[in-house]
Amino acid sequence: MKKFFTRQIIIKSVEQCLKRFPVTVGFTVSLAVFLLVVCWGKDELFTERQTFTINYYLTVGSLLSLSLRLWGEEVKRKRIVYIANALLHLLLLADAGYLYLLPEDFPFLETGLAHGSALTALGLSIFTLPFFREKDDIASWNFTLQLVSHAVTSWIIGGIMCGGLCLLTASFSGLFGLEVNGNFYTTWLIVFCLTLPSLLFLGQIPAGEAKHDRTGHTSAFLSKVIRYLFLPLLGCYLLVLYVYALKILVQWQLPDGWVSWLVIALTAGCIGVEFCMYPSLRQGLSRFEQRVARGLPIAILPLLVLMTIGIARRFNDYGITLNRLYLLTLNIWFYIVCIGLFVLRARRIQWIAVSFAGIFLLTSVLPVNYARLTHRYMFQALSIQIQTSYKGGLPMDEEQYLDWLASLPRETARLTNSRLKILDYTFKDKEIHRLVAPDINYWGAEKCIKENSEVHFSQKKNGTEIIAKGTYLHFEASSPSSVKMELNTGYSELVAYHKSEDSIPCKYWKEEVMPIELTNGHQVIDTIYVQPSDIRKWSAMDTIPPQKFIGRQKDNLFILTDFSLSGYAGDKNLNFTYSGYYFIQKKTN
Repeated sequence: MKKFFTRQIIIKSVEQCLKRFPVTVGFTVSLAVFLLVVCWGKDELFTERQTFTINYYLTVGSLLSLSLRLWGEEVKRKRIVYIANALLHLLLLADAGYLYLLPEDFPFLETGLAHGSALTALGLSIFTLPFFREKDDIASWNFTLQLVSHAVTSWIIGGIMCGGLCLLTASFSGLFGLEVNGNFYTTWLIVFCLTLPSLLFLGQIPAGEAKHDRTGHTSAFLSKVIRYLFLPLLGCYLLVLYVYALKILVQWQLPDGWVSWLVIALTAGCIGVEFCMYPSLRQGLSRFEQRVARGLPIAILPLLVLMTIGIARRFNDYGITLNRLYLLTLNIWFYIVCIGLFVLRARRIQWIAVSFAGIFLLTSVLPVNYARLTHRYMFQALSIQIQTSYKGGLPMDEEQYLDWLASLPRETARLTNSRLKILDYTFKDKEIHRLVAPDINYWGAEKCIKENSEVHFSQKKNGTEIIAKGTYLHFEASSPSSVKMELNTGYSELVAYHKSEDSIPCKYWKEEVMPIELTNGHQVIDTIYVQPSDIRKWSAMDTIPPQKFIGRQKDNLFILTDFSLSGYAGDKNLNFTYSGYYFIQKKTN
Protein backbone atom coordinates (compact mmCIF):
# COMPACT_ATOMS: atom_id res chain seq x y z
CA MET A 1 0.00 0.00 0.00
CA LYS A 2 2.81 2.40 0.89
CA LYS A 3 4.63 1.60 -2.35
CA PHE A 4 1.43 2.22 -4.33
CA PHE A 5 0.90 5.53 -2.51
CA THR A 6 4.44 6.68 -3.29
CA ARG A 7 4.03 5.70 -6.95
CA GLN A 8 0.79 7.68 -7.13
CA ILE A 9 2.52 10.80 -5.72
CA ILE A 10 5.32 10.58 -8.31
CA ILE A 11 2.90 9.95 -11.18
CA LYS A 12 0.64 12.77 -10.03
CA SER A 13 3.61 15.17 -9.76
CA VAL A 14 4.79 14.31 -13.27
CA GLU A 15 1.27 14.65 -14.71
CA GLN A 16 0.77 17.98 -12.98
CA CYS A 17 4.02 19.46 -14.26
CA LEU A 18 3.26 18.25 -17.80
CA LYS A 19 -0.13 19.96 -17.76
CA ARG A 20 0.92 23.12 -15.95
CA PHE A 21 4.47 23.66 -17.23
CA PRO A 22 4.68 22.02 -20.68
CA VAL A 23 7.23 24.53 -22.03
CA THR A 24 9.47 24.22 -18.96
CA VAL A 25 9.30 20.42 -19.15
CA GLY A 26 10.17 20.63 -22.85
CA PHE A 27 13.29 22.67 -22.11
CA THR A 28 14.30 20.41 -19.20
CA VAL A 29 13.90 17.17 -21.15
CA SER A 30 15.66 18.68 -24.19
CA LEU A 31 18.58 19.67 -21.98
CA ALA A 32 18.80 16.13 -20.60
CA VAL A 33 18.66 14.59 -24.09
CA PHE A 34 21.33 16.97 -25.36
CA LEU A 35 23.65 16.18 -22.45
CA LEU A 36 23.15 12.45 -23.02
CA VAL A 37 23.97 12.84 -26.71
CA VAL A 38 27.15 14.73 -25.83
CA CYS A 39 28.01 12.07 -23.24
CA TRP A 40 27.52 9.05 -25.47
CA GLY A 41 28.61 10.51 -28.79
CA LYS A 42 31.56 8.56 -30.16
CA ASP A 43 33.07 11.64 -31.78
CA GLU A 44 32.86 15.27 -30.74
CA LEU A 45 29.52 16.06 -32.34
CA PHE A 46 29.56 19.63 -31.11
CA THR A 47 32.29 22.19 -30.67
CA GLU A 48 32.94 23.68 -27.24
CA ARG A 49 31.20 26.89 -28.29
CA GLN A 50 28.14 25.02 -29.58
CA THR A 51 27.90 22.94 -26.41
CA PHE A 52 28.05 26.03 -24.21
CA THR A 53 25.48 27.93 -26.27
CA ILE A 54 22.96 25.08 -26.36
CA ASN A 55 23.39 24.44 -22.63
CA TYR A 56 22.88 28.13 -21.93
CA TYR A 57 19.76 28.39 -24.11
CA LEU A 58 18.05 25.32 -22.67
CA THR A 59 18.92 26.12 -19.05
CA VAL A 60 17.82 29.76 -19.19
CA GLY A 61 14.80 28.74 -21.26
CA SER A 62 13.66 26.50 -18.40
CA LEU A 63 13.91 29.34 -15.86
CA LEU A 64 12.32 31.87 -18.19
CA SER A 65 9.36 29.66 -19.07
CA LEU A 66 8.78 28.82 -15.38
CA SER A 67 8.80 32.50 -14.37
CA LEU A 68 6.50 33.47 -17.23
CA ARG A 69 4.07 30.67 -16.42
CA LEU A 70 3.85 31.60 -12.72
CA TRP A 71 3.34 35.25 -13.67
CA GLY A 72 0.88 34.44 -16.46
CA GLU A 73 -1.41 32.61 -14.03
CA GLU A 74 -2.06 35.98 -12.34
CA VAL A 75 -2.79 37.93 -15.53
CA LYS A 76 -6.38 37.90 -16.75
CA ARG A 77 -5.67 39.16 -20.27
CA LYS A 78 -4.04 36.09 -21.78
CA ARG A 79 -3.15 37.97 -24.94
CA ILE A 80 -0.59 39.96 -22.96
CA VAL A 81 0.83 36.70 -21.60
CA TYR A 82 1.20 35.20 -25.10
CA ILE A 83 2.89 38.33 -26.46
CA ALA A 84 5.27 38.50 -23.49
CA ASN A 85 6.17 34.81 -23.88
CA ALA A 86 6.82 35.18 -27.61
CA LEU A 87 8.94 38.33 -27.26
CA LEU A 88 11.05 37.11 -24.36
CA HIS A 89 11.70 33.69 -25.89
CA LEU A 90 12.73 35.35 -29.17
CA LEU A 91 15.01 37.62 -27.17
CA LEU A 92 16.56 34.60 -25.47
CA LEU A 93 17.11 32.91 -28.84
CA ALA A 94 18.77 36.06 -30.18
CA ASP A 95 20.94 36.27 -27.07
CA ALA A 96 22.08 32.66 -27.52
CA GLY A 97 22.97 33.45 -31.13
CA TYR A 98 24.89 36.53 -29.99
CA LEU A 99 26.93 34.45 -27.52
CA TYR A 100 27.65 31.86 -30.20
CA LEU A 101 28.95 34.46 -32.66
CA LEU A 102 31.26 36.17 -30.18
CA PRO A 103 34.92 35.91 -31.25
CA GLU A 104 37.27 33.74 -29.22
CA ASP A 105 39.29 36.69 -27.90
CA PHE A 106 36.24 38.72 -26.91
CA PRO A 107 36.45 40.09 -23.33
CA PHE A 108 33.78 38.02 -21.63
CA LEU A 109 33.78 39.89 -18.30
CA GLU A 110 31.39 42.67 -19.29
CA THR A 111 29.09 40.27 -21.12
CA GLY A 112 29.27 37.76 -18.28
CA LEU A 113 28.32 40.36 -15.66
CA ALA A 114 25.40 41.56 -17.79
CA HIS A 115 24.11 38.01 -18.19
CA GLY A 116 24.76 37.23 -14.53
CA SER A 117 22.66 40.20 -13.42
CA ALA A 118 19.87 39.24 -15.83
CA LEU A 119 19.87 35.65 -14.57
CA THR A 120 19.79 36.89 -10.96
CA ALA A 121 16.75 39.02 -11.75
CA LEU A 122 15.13 36.09 -13.58
CA GLY A 123 15.69 33.74 -10.64
CA LEU A 124 14.28 36.22 -8.11
CA SER A 125 11.27 36.89 -10.35
CA ILE A 126 10.07 33.31 -9.74
CA PHE A 127 9.51 34.20 -6.07
CA THR A 128 8.27 37.77 -6.50
CA LEU A 129 6.61 38.33 -9.90
CA PRO A 130 3.48 36.19 -9.30
CA PHE A 131 2.56 38.30 -6.24
CA PHE A 132 2.54 41.79 -7.71
CA ARG A 133 -1.15 42.21 -6.77
CA GLU A 134 -0.74 41.26 -3.10
CA LYS A 135 -1.17 43.85 -0.33
CA ASP A 136 1.54 42.27 1.80
CA ASP A 137 4.25 39.64 1.36
CA ILE A 138 2.78 36.80 3.42
CA ALA A 139 1.76 34.82 0.33
CA SER A 140 5.18 35.38 -1.26
CA TRP A 141 6.89 34.33 1.99
CA ASN A 142 4.89 31.09 2.20
CA PHE A 143 5.43 30.37 -1.50
CA THR A 144 9.19 30.90 -1.20
CA LEU A 145 9.41 28.64 1.83
CA GLN A 146 7.47 25.89 0.06
CA LEU A 147 9.58 26.15 -3.09
CA VAL A 148 12.81 25.90 -1.13
CA SER A 149 11.47 22.92 0.84
CA HIS A 150 10.26 21.12 -2.32
CA ALA A 151 13.56 21.81 -4.12
CA VAL A 152 15.62 20.35 -1.27
CA THR A 153 13.34 17.30 -1.04
CA SER A 154 13.40 16.68 -4.79
CA TRP A 155 17.17 16.88 -5.06
CA ILE A 156 17.66 14.64 -2.03
CA ILE A 157 15.47 12.01 -3.72
CA GLY A 158 17.45 12.40 -6.95
CA GLY A 159 20.76 12.21 -5.09
CA ILE A 160 19.76 8.99 -3.32
CA MET A 161 18.69 7.40 -6.61
CA CYS A 162 21.89 8.52 -8.35
CA GLY A 163 24.13 7.29 -5.54
CA GLY A 164 22.35 3.94 -5.41
CA LEU A 165 22.64 3.36 -9.17
CA CYS A 166 26.30 4.45 -9.22
CA LEU A 167 27.09 1.94 -6.48
CA LEU A 168 25.13 -0.75 -8.30
CA THR A 169 27.01 0.02 -11.54
CA ALA A 170 30.36 -0.13 -9.76
CA SER A 171 29.44 -3.54 -8.33
CA PHE A 172 29.48 -5.10 -11.82
CA SER A 173 33.19 -4.34 -11.99
CA GLY A 174 33.93 -5.42 -8.43
CA LEU A 175 31.82 -8.61 -8.38
CA PHE A 176 31.96 -9.87 -11.97
CA GLY A 177 35.14 -8.23 -13.30
CA LEU A 178 33.19 -6.45 -16.06
CA GLU A 179 34.56 -3.25 -17.50
CA VAL A 180 31.99 -0.51 -16.92
CA ASN A 181 31.88 2.49 -19.23
CA GLY A 182 32.31 5.72 -17.24
CA ASN A 183 29.49 7.29 -19.27
CA PHE A 184 27.00 5.28 -17.20
CA TYR A 185 27.87 7.34 -14.13
CA THR A 186 27.41 10.57 -16.11
CA THR A 187 24.06 9.27 -17.34
CA TRP A 188 22.83 8.65 -13.80
CA LEU A 189 23.89 12.17 -12.85
CA ILE A 190 21.99 13.68 -15.77
CA VAL A 191 18.84 11.65 -15.25
CA PHE A 192 18.60 11.53 -11.46
CA CYS A 193 20.40 14.70 -10.34
CA LEU A 194 18.97 16.97 -13.03
CA THR A 195 15.92 15.68 -14.87
CA LEU A 196 14.00 13.73 -12.22
CA PRO A 197 14.43 16.35 -9.43
CA SER A 198 13.38 19.10 -11.84
CA LEU A 199 10.19 17.27 -12.79
CA LEU A 200 9.41 16.41 -9.17
CA PHE A 201 9.99 20.03 -8.17
CA LEU A 202 7.74 21.38 -10.93
CA GLY A 203 5.00 18.95 -9.95
CA GLN A 204 4.99 20.20 -6.35
CA ILE A 205 4.82 23.95 -7.01
CA PRO A 206 1.68 25.25 -5.26
CA ALA A 207 -1.19 26.36 -7.45
CA GLY A 208 -4.45 28.25 -6.93
CA GLU A 209 -5.29 28.97 -3.29
CA ALA A 210 -2.21 27.07 -2.08
CA LYS A 211 -0.06 29.40 -4.17
CA HIS A 212 -1.64 32.45 -2.52
CA ASP A 213 -1.73 31.14 1.01
CA ARG A 214 -2.12 34.29 3.11
CA THR A 215 -2.05 32.49 6.46
CA GLY A 216 0.76 33.74 8.66
CA HIS A 217 2.47 30.46 9.48
CA THR A 218 4.76 30.86 12.47
CA SER A 219 7.22 28.30 13.73
CA ALA A 220 8.08 28.07 17.43
CA PHE A 221 11.28 26.22 16.49
CA LEU A 222 12.36 28.93 14.03
CA SER A 223 11.56 31.66 16.55
CA LYS A 224 13.75 29.99 19.17
CA VAL A 225 16.60 29.50 16.69
CA ILE A 226 16.44 33.20 15.81
CA ARG A 227 16.20 34.38 19.42
CA TYR A 228 18.81 32.10 20.99
CA LEU A 229 21.26 31.50 18.12
CA PHE A 230 21.08 34.01 15.28
CA LEU A 231 20.47 37.17 17.31
CA PRO A 232 23.31 36.46 19.79
CA LEU A 233 25.63 35.87 16.82
CA LEU A 234 24.61 39.18 15.25
CA GLY A 235 25.05 40.78 18.67
CA CYS A 236 28.65 39.54 18.74
CA TYR A 237 29.25 41.07 15.32
CA LEU A 238 27.79 44.37 16.53
CA LEU A 239 29.95 44.33 19.66
CA VAL A 240 33.18 43.60 17.78
CA LEU A 241 32.51 46.25 15.15
CA TYR A 242 31.55 48.92 17.67
CA VAL A 243 34.65 48.18 19.74
CA TYR A 244 36.73 48.46 16.57
CA ALA A 245 35.01 51.74 15.69
CA LEU A 246 35.83 53.09 19.17
CA LYS A 247 39.44 51.94 18.77
CA ILE A 248 40.02 53.79 15.50
CA LEU A 249 38.29 56.90 16.90
CA VAL A 250 40.62 56.94 19.91
CA GLN A 251 43.67 56.33 17.71
CA TRP A 252 42.25 58.70 15.08
CA GLN A 253 42.97 56.46 12.12
CA LEU A 254 41.05 55.28 9.10
CA PRO A 255 39.31 51.88 9.19
CA ASP A 256 40.89 48.90 7.47
CA GLY A 257 39.26 47.83 4.23
CA TRP A 258 38.79 44.33 5.64
CA VAL A 259 36.07 45.64 7.99
CA SER A 260 33.70 45.71 5.01
CA TRP A 261 33.37 41.92 5.06
CA LEU A 262 32.20 41.90 8.67
CA VAL A 263 29.64 44.61 7.94
CA ILE A 264 28.42 42.69 4.88
CA ALA A 265 27.98 39.52 6.94
CA LEU A 266 26.18 41.48 9.68
CA THR A 267 23.80 43.23 7.27
CA ALA A 268 23.08 40.03 5.34
CA GLY A 269 22.29 38.35 8.65
CA CYS A 270 19.96 41.21 9.54
CA ILE A 271 18.08 40.79 6.25
CA GLY A 272 17.83 37.03 6.84
CA VAL A 273 16.48 37.51 10.37
CA GLU A 274 13.92 40.06 9.15
CA PHE A 275 12.77 37.61 6.49
CA CYS A 276 12.43 34.73 8.97
CA MET A 277 10.49 36.87 11.46
CA TYR A 278 8.15 38.37 8.85
CA PRO A 279 4.97 36.31 9.54
CA SER A 280 5.10 36.86 13.30
CA LEU A 281 5.82 40.57 12.74
CA ARG A 282 2.72 40.92 10.57
CA GLN A 283 0.62 39.23 13.22
CA GLY A 284 2.12 41.30 16.04
CA LEU A 285 2.65 38.25 18.23
CA SER A 286 5.92 39.28 19.87
CA ARG A 287 6.96 42.73 21.05
CA PHE A 288 10.55 41.49 21.33
CA GLU A 289 10.69 40.61 17.64
CA GLN A 290 9.08 43.94 16.73
CA ARG A 291 11.77 45.81 18.68
CA VAL A 292 14.46 43.73 17.00
CA ALA A 293 12.95 44.35 13.56
CA ARG A 294 13.14 48.13 14.03
CA GLY A 295 16.23 48.39 16.22
CA LEU A 296 18.64 46.11 14.37
CA PRO A 297 18.72 48.13 11.10
CA ILE A 298 19.28 51.35 13.07
CA ALA A 299 22.12 49.75 15.03
CA ILE A 300 23.78 48.75 11.73
CA LEU A 301 23.63 52.23 10.15
CA PRO A 302 26.72 53.66 11.96
CA LEU A 303 28.67 50.58 10.94
CA LEU A 304 27.67 51.17 7.32
CA VAL A 305 29.35 54.56 7.67
CA LEU A 306 32.46 52.71 8.84
CA MET A 307 32.24 50.50 5.75
CA THR A 308 31.85 53.57 3.52
CA ILE A 309 34.98 55.16 4.98
CA GLY A 310 36.91 51.91 4.50
CA ILE A 311 35.84 51.71 0.85
CA ALA A 312 36.74 55.38 0.30
CA ARG A 313 40.18 54.66 1.72
CA ARG A 314 40.72 51.82 -0.74
CA PHE A 315 39.60 54.05 -3.62
CA ASN A 316 42.00 56.75 -2.49
CA ASP A 317 44.92 54.32 -2.07
CA TYR A 318 44.47 52.08 -5.09
CA GLY A 319 41.97 53.74 -7.42
CA ILE A 320 38.93 52.28 -9.16
CA THR A 321 38.48 48.54 -9.57
CA LEU A 322 35.44 46.50 -10.54
CA ASN A 323 35.20 44.87 -7.11
CA ARG A 324 35.29 48.21 -5.31
CA LEU A 325 32.59 49.70 -7.51
CA TYR A 326 30.25 46.80 -6.76
CA LEU A 327 31.24 46.93 -3.08
CA LEU A 328 30.37 50.63 -2.90
CA THR A 329 27.05 49.96 -4.63
CA LEU A 330 26.33 47.17 -2.15
CA ASN A 331 27.12 49.60 0.66
CA ILE A 332 24.65 52.16 -0.73
CA TRP A 333 22.01 49.43 -1.12
CA PHE A 334 22.54 48.44 2.51
CA TYR A 335 21.73 52.04 3.52
CA ILE A 336 18.50 51.84 1.51
CA VAL A 337 17.56 48.47 3.06
CA CYS A 338 18.24 49.50 6.68
CA ILE A 339 16.42 52.82 6.37
CA GLY A 340 13.57 51.14 4.48
CA LEU A 341 13.15 48.42 7.11
CA PHE A 342 12.98 51.04 9.85
CA VAL A 343 10.59 53.37 8.05
CA LEU A 344 8.28 50.62 6.73
CA ARG A 345 8.43 48.74 10.06
CA ALA A 346 9.21 45.60 8.03
CA ARG A 347 5.65 45.55 6.67
CA ARG A 348 7.00 44.56 3.25
CA ILE A 349 10.16 42.59 2.46
CA GLN A 350 9.74 41.67 -1.21
CA TRP A 351 11.11 45.04 -2.28
CA ILE A 352 14.52 44.07 -0.90
CA ALA A 353 15.02 41.32 -3.52
CA VAL A 354 13.49 43.47 -6.28
CA SER A 355 15.74 46.45 -5.50
CA PHE A 356 18.84 44.23 -5.40
CA ALA A 357 18.06 42.76 -8.82
CA GLY A 358 17.24 46.20 -10.24
CA ILE A 359 20.47 47.81 -9.05
CA PHE A 360 22.54 44.84 -10.25
CA LEU A 361 20.92 45.16 -13.69
CA LEU A 362 21.41 48.94 -13.89
CA THR A 363 25.11 48.69 -13.06
CA SER A 364 25.83 45.73 -15.35
CA VAL A 365 23.55 45.78 -18.40
CA LEU A 366 23.47 49.43 -19.52
CA PRO A 367 26.02 50.62 -22.11
CA VAL A 368 27.75 52.64 -19.40
CA ASN A 369 28.39 49.90 -16.84
CA TYR A 370 30.91 49.20 -14.12
CA ALA A 371 33.04 46.85 -16.21
CA ARG A 372 33.44 49.44 -18.98
CA LEU A 373 34.14 52.26 -16.51
CA THR A 374 36.82 50.17 -14.80
CA HIS A 375 38.41 49.24 -18.11
CA ARG A 376 38.55 52.85 -19.28
CA TYR A 377 39.92 54.13 -15.97
CA MET A 378 42.68 51.50 -15.75
CA PHE A 379 43.86 52.04 -19.31
CA GLN A 380 43.97 55.83 -18.96
CA ALA A 381 45.75 55.65 -15.59
CA LEU A 382 48.40 53.26 -16.98
CA SER A 383 48.91 55.31 -20.12
CA ILE A 384 49.54 58.46 -18.08
CA GLN A 385 51.82 56.61 -15.65
CA ILE A 386 53.97 55.08 -18.41
CA GLN A 387 54.24 58.38 -20.28
CA THR A 388 55.41 60.20 -17.16
CA SER A 389 57.72 57.61 -15.55
CA TYR A 390 59.15 55.58 -18.46
CA LYS A 391 61.57 57.27 -20.83
CA GLY A 392 62.40 54.37 -23.16
CA GLY A 393 60.79 53.17 -26.35
CA LEU A 394 57.42 51.43 -26.47
CA PRO A 395 56.30 48.71 -26.30
CA MET A 396 58.50 47.52 -23.43
CA ASP A 397 59.90 44.01 -23.67
CA GLU A 398 59.90 41.78 -20.58
CA GLU A 399 63.30 42.88 -19.28
CA GLN A 400 62.52 46.56 -19.82
CA TYR A 401 59.19 46.08 -18.09
CA LEU A 402 60.77 44.49 -15.01
CA ASP A 403 63.45 47.18 -14.88
CA TRP A 404 60.74 49.83 -15.02
CA LEU A 405 58.77 48.16 -12.22
CA ALA A 406 61.94 48.03 -10.12
CA SER A 407 62.26 51.82 -10.46
CA LEU A 408 58.78 52.35 -8.99
CA PRO A 409 57.80 52.27 -5.30
CA ARG A 410 56.86 48.74 -4.24
CA GLU A 411 53.12 49.37 -3.82
CA THR A 412 52.94 51.35 -7.06
CA ALA A 413 54.73 48.54 -8.91
CA ARG A 414 52.36 45.94 -7.48
CA LEU A 415 49.30 48.00 -8.44
CA THR A 416 50.65 48.70 -11.93
CA ASN A 417 51.40 45.03 -12.61
CA SER A 418 47.96 44.03 -11.30
CA ARG A 419 46.21 46.53 -13.58
CA LEU A 420 48.13 45.38 -16.63
CA LYS A 421 47.36 41.75 -15.82
CA ILE A 422 43.64 42.55 -15.54
CA LEU A 423 43.63 44.52 -18.78
CA ASP A 424 45.48 41.79 -20.65
CA TYR A 425 43.86 38.62 -19.32
CA THR A 426 40.46 39.76 -18.04
CA PHE A 427 39.52 42.55 -20.44
CA LYS A 428 41.69 41.14 -23.28
CA ASP A 429 42.61 44.69 -24.27
CA LYS A 430 45.00 44.54 -27.23
CA GLU A 431 45.64 48.28 -26.99
CA ILE A 432 47.98 47.72 -24.04
CA HIS A 433 50.34 45.89 -26.38
CA ARG A 434 51.28 49.33 -27.64
CA LEU A 435 52.68 49.86 -24.15
CA VAL A 436 54.05 46.42 -23.19
CA ALA A 437 54.89 43.30 -25.17
CA PRO A 438 52.16 40.62 -25.38
CA ASP A 439 54.39 37.93 -23.82
CA ILE A 440 54.90 39.61 -20.43
CA ASN A 441 54.81 37.15 -17.51
CA TYR A 442 52.75 39.15 -15.00
CA TRP A 443 52.79 36.35 -12.43
CA GLY A 444 56.56 36.27 -12.53
CA ALA A 445 56.65 40.05 -12.14
CA GLU A 446 54.27 39.78 -9.19
CA LYS A 447 56.58 37.25 -7.54
CA CYS A 448 59.49 39.61 -8.09
CA ILE A 449 57.59 42.47 -6.43
CA LYS A 450 56.11 40.60 -3.46
CA GLU A 451 57.74 41.25 -0.12
CA ASN A 452 58.29 37.58 0.62
CA SER A 453 60.30 37.13 -2.58
CA GLU A 454 63.08 39.24 -1.08
CA VAL A 455 65.31 38.64 1.91
CA HIS A 456 65.34 41.28 4.65
CA PHE A 457 67.89 41.67 7.41
CA SER A 458 68.24 42.84 10.97
CA GLN A 459 71.51 43.60 12.70
CA LYS A 460 71.95 41.68 15.97
CA LYS A 461 74.83 40.99 18.32
CA ASN A 462 75.47 37.61 16.74
CA GLY A 463 75.63 39.09 13.26
CA THR A 464 73.30 39.52 10.32
CA GLU A 465 70.45 37.08 9.89
CA ILE A 466 67.43 36.66 7.66
CA ILE A 467 64.15 37.64 9.30
CA ALA A 468 61.85 37.16 6.32
CA LYS A 469 59.84 33.97 5.78
CA GLY A 470 62.32 32.87 3.15
CA THR A 471 63.17 33.23 -0.48
CA TYR A 472 63.57 31.04 -3.52
CA LEU A 473 64.74 32.48 -6.80
CA HIS A 474 65.56 30.50 -9.91
CA PHE A 475 66.14 31.17 -13.57
CA GLU A 476 67.15 29.01 -16.48
CA ALA A 477 68.47 30.64 -19.63
CA SER A 478 67.13 29.79 -23.07
CA SER A 479 68.98 27.24 -25.21
CA PRO A 480 72.71 27.90 -24.67
CA SER A 481 73.80 26.29 -27.96
CA SER A 482 74.86 29.69 -29.28
CA VAL A 483 77.31 30.01 -26.37
CA LYS A 484 79.92 27.92 -28.18
CA MET A 485 80.19 30.62 -30.82
CA GLU A 486 82.30 32.55 -28.30
CA LEU A 487 85.17 30.18 -29.21
CA ASN A 488 85.43 31.98 -32.53
CA THR A 489 85.93 35.35 -30.84
CA GLY A 490 89.32 34.90 -29.26
CA TYR A 491 88.89 32.14 -26.66
CA SER A 492 90.89 28.93 -26.75
CA GLU A 493 89.10 26.75 -24.24
CA LEU A 494 85.50 26.14 -23.17
CA VAL A 495 84.82 24.63 -19.75
CA ALA A 496 81.32 23.48 -18.86
CA TYR A 497 80.97 24.67 -15.29
CA HIS A 498 78.45 23.44 -12.74
CA LYS A 499 78.39 24.06 -9.02
CA SER A 500 75.90 21.71 -7.42
CA GLU A 501 75.77 23.33 -3.99
CA ASP A 502 77.32 26.34 -2.35
CA SER A 503 76.54 29.05 0.18
CA ILE A 504 77.15 32.74 0.44
CA PRO A 505 76.86 35.10 3.45
CA CYS A 506 73.50 36.85 3.59
CA LYS A 507 75.13 40.25 3.92
CA TYR A 508 75.96 40.22 0.21
CA TRP A 509 72.30 39.94 -0.69
CA LYS A 510 71.58 43.48 0.46
CA GLU A 511 74.63 44.88 -1.31
CA GLU A 512 74.66 46.12 -4.89
CA VAL A 513 76.76 43.15 -6.03
CA MET A 514 77.12 39.56 -4.86
CA PRO A 515 80.47 37.77 -5.49
CA ILE A 516 80.36 34.19 -6.76
CA GLU A 517 83.60 32.25 -6.72
CA LEU A 518 84.40 29.84 -9.55
CA THR A 519 86.56 27.04 -8.24
CA ASN A 520 88.53 24.20 -9.72
CA GLY A 521 88.53 21.71 -6.90
CA HIS A 522 89.57 23.77 -3.88
CA GLN A 523 91.31 26.43 -5.94
CA VAL A 524 89.51 29.66 -6.83
CA ILE A 525 90.13 30.35 -10.51
CA ASP A 526 87.94 33.43 -10.88
CA THR A 527 85.20 35.51 -9.24
CA ILE A 528 82.18 37.02 -10.95
CA TYR A 529 79.91 39.70 -9.53
CA VAL A 530 76.14 39.44 -9.89
CA GLN A 531 73.59 42.08 -8.94
CA PRO A 532 70.80 40.67 -6.70
CA SER A 533 68.29 42.92 -8.47
CA ASP A 534 69.19 41.21 -11.76
CA ILE A 535 68.64 37.77 -10.22
CA ARG A 536 65.16 38.78 -9.09
CA LYS A 537 64.44 40.14 -12.54
CA TRP A 538 65.67 37.05 -14.39
CA SER A 539 63.73 34.72 -12.12
CA ALA A 540 60.53 36.58 -13.06
CA MET A 541 61.09 36.28 -16.83
CA ASP A 542 59.80 33.45 -19.00
CA THR A 543 62.76 33.44 -21.39
CA ILE A 544 66.16 35.07 -20.94
CA PRO A 545 69.40 34.73 -22.89
CA PRO A 546 72.54 33.35 -21.22
CA GLN A 547 74.15 36.08 -19.11
CA LYS A 548 77.78 37.13 -19.67
CA PHE A 549 80.16 38.15 -16.88
CA ILE A 550 83.76 39.35 -16.88
CA GLY A 551 85.38 38.41 -13.58
CA ARG A 552 88.68 39.31 -11.95
CA GLN A 553 90.48 37.49 -14.74
CA LYS A 554 89.47 40.18 -17.20
CA ASP A 555 90.70 38.23 -20.21
CA ASN A 556 88.30 35.37 -19.48
CA LEU A 557 84.51 35.16 -19.78
CA PHE A 558 81.85 33.32 -17.77
CA ILE A 559 78.36 32.75 -19.21
CA LEU A 560 75.72 31.92 -16.62
CA THR A 561 72.94 29.62 -17.86
CA ASP A 562 71.25 28.42 -14.66
CA PHE A 563 70.93 29.83 -11.18
CA SER A 564 69.02 28.83 -8.03
CA LEU A 565 69.08 30.59 -4.67
CA SER A 566 67.23 29.94 -1.41
CA GLY A 567 67.28 30.99 2.23
CA TYR A 568 65.09 30.84 5.34
CA ALA A 569 64.48 32.85 8.47
CA GLY A 570 67.33 32.54 10.93
CA ASP A 571 69.93 31.39 8.38
CA LYS A 572 73.21 33.22 8.09
CA ASN A 573 73.98 32.00 4.59
CA LEU A 574 72.06 31.69 1.36
CA ASN A 575 72.24 28.37 -0.50
CA PHE A 576 72.64 28.44 -4.25
CA THR A 577 73.58 26.35 -7.26
CA TYR A 578 74.59 27.57 -10.70
CA SER A 579 75.94 26.38 -14.00
CA GLY A 580 77.40 27.89 -17.13
CA TYR A 581 80.38 28.05 -19.44
CA TYR A 582 83.84 29.44 -18.65
CA PHE A 583 85.92 30.68 -21.60
CA ILE A 584 89.70 31.05 -21.33
CA GLN A 585 91.48 33.63 -23.44
CA LYS A 586 93.90 32.38 -26.11
CA LYS A 587 97.52 32.78 -25.12
CA THR A 588 99.70 34.77 -27.51
CA ASN A 589 103.37 33.91 -28.07
